[in-house]
Amino acid sequence: MSSYEDLDRQIEQFRSRDSATLVDLRNLLLEIEEFINSEGYQALSPAERSQLQSARKDLIQSIQGQEGDANPPANDVEELPAGPVGSALDSQPGAATSDADNRNSAANTQEHNPLAEQQMEIAEKLFYSGRYAEATQLFDRVLQMEPNWERAKQHRSEAENYLRTGYIPSVALPAEAASAYGKAQSAARLGRYADALALLEKAQASLRELGIQRWQEGQEFAQKLQEYIDAEKVYEEGLALFQQGQIDSAIEKVEAASLATGLPKYKDKAQDLRQVRDKLRNIYETLNQATIDPQLASQAKADLDTMIAEYGETPAFERLLERFKSIVPRVVDPLKEQVRSLKNQAERAPSLEEAIYLAGQAKHTLDQIRNLEGVDDSLNRLQNEIDKLKRDIQRYDNELQSAARAYQNRPGWPAEAARLSVEVRERYPNDPGVSRLDRNLRSYRWKLRGIWLGCGLVGIILLIIVANWGVGRYRSYLLAQTPTATPTVTSTPTFTATPTVTLTPSPTNTLTSTPTITPTTTSGIAQRDVWARSDCYEAYNATGRIPAGATLRFLPAERRFDGFNRECVLVEYQGDNRSVIGWVLFMDLGAQPPLTATPSP
Repeated sequence: MSSYEDLDRQIEQFRSRDSATLVDLRNLLLEIEEFINSEGYQALSPAERSQLQSARKDLIQSIQGQEGDANPPANDVEELPAGPVGSALDSQPGAATSDADNRNSAANTQEHNPLAEQQMEIAEKLFYSGRYAEATQLFDRVLQMEPNWERAKQHRSEAENYLRTGYIPSVALPAEAASAYGKAQSAARLGRYADALALLEKAQASLRELGIQRWQEGQEFAQKLQEYIDAEKVYEEGLALFQQGQIDSAIEKVEAASLATGLPKYKDKAQDLRQVRDKLRNIYETLNQATIDPQLASQAKADLDTMIAEYGETPAFERLLERFKSIVPRVVDPLKEQVRSLKNQAERAPSLEEAIYLAGQAKHTLDQIRNLEGVDDSLNRLQNEIDKLKRDIQRYDNELQSAARAYQNRPGWPAEAARLSVEVRERYPNDPGVSRLDRNLRSYRWKLRGIWLGCGLVGIILLIIVANWGVGRYRSYLLAQTPTATPTVTSTPTFTATPTVTLTPSPTNTLTSTPTITPTTTSGIAQRDVWARSDCYEAYNATGRIPAGATLRFLPAERRFDGFNRECVLVEYQGDNRSVIGWVLFMDLGAQPPLTATPSP
């Protein structure tokens, strides 16, 4: 089979010559079709494929032109109807040529021997069904009767070439063999090499039944499939070695499969295994250091977890994991002390920015500890403390930003800014943002102090006025209580008649009744329909209705008054089937029944 360079050179020679024989054209077309069905065609670029297909169509048109047929469009050459053998000619090489020969022979029937034409028809049926050995014998008989019949020569040459070289294009295979071969190719593309080999053997058996003992393309494909099967076995052995922990041997097996087939699957897997080996070496180097960097230890732990999740637990991974667990306390203990130190520094930080940075470092270090050691109660407590510290710092930062925005909105009277920033100014007085806000609030504080001073002076003045008024009132009171000598008119004594003796009745003893202590009243009578409530009075919920004239028993309770300064008492009313306890107005009760009782509803 010619290479692409040889075909390209022959095509250029064909195009440079003015004329070429029909046999040369058919041979060149056959070589092009064989190359199109080979693996070399798949390696060509799209431009080279297009050029080769264009040359093939030109050859078909030239062949048809030399046979006396009208030049059909290139796209119609492969779509001619099936020949008399009952199979699609567009799936066979030389299909368009055969149809043209049939039409040409029909137009020139008088030029060929009828017996030769009959033998030619049978030979072509055998040829298109893939029975090339039998077809060759019939073509020889036809040529004995018609030595100059060009179509018989061409078909005999093609059949002999197929039998001699074994290079039978896929489109020239018999239907059963072509179907099995196509399925074998599909199975091979899916990686099912054993199934593909079985289908290929079925196609070869079909060809042997037709007398075709040599099929070069099938033999090459079978050899390739066997290589793929052997490579797959080596690949599986490599994976088994990897699961056993023999990583270097596994890489050698997978690389051997990749070199034998060139499949990307094996090449990628070999690259993955090499990366695993490199990572394991890096992890061993990290763990064997005298002083282990926590960052490198965390990265090693992450890489190891990733490999275990991807490839499962292997002896190599298990050994490394045990080694890692043994050195974890040596790495984690200093980190815990570092977290506590960072937390304390963040709590005592003089500025918000420094506190945020230190809290973030503590959180990052704590995450490293969790990644290395896992979770326990002490870490949870430390985590909660750091989270609370970060929330407090974030709250202070938010208050400072809110205060700054409030000051920008009302710089003349920044009362809101001062109120929002009380805690943050007290906690971080040396923070640059707090210092800047404190300078901005200086004038506000002076104004506020002036207002307080003015209010204090006004209060003192009012106090002095009240004191003077009180002193004056007290003096007036004292003055009113002190007796003052006032002149009075004294009458001059005059003559007074001498009193005469009169009889005065003697006093008689009168019995006085002894006072008695009247007990406190413990009951009362409702003077109207009232509602007992849960407290004193209308603003509270009603607990029950008491009809007018009902006898109520007072319950001990402190005195209460409603909003109108009306006194309420706690009473109990015993009805026929219910009892009501609640507060009622004292003014609604009396010692005697009401003159007119309100009828009960």
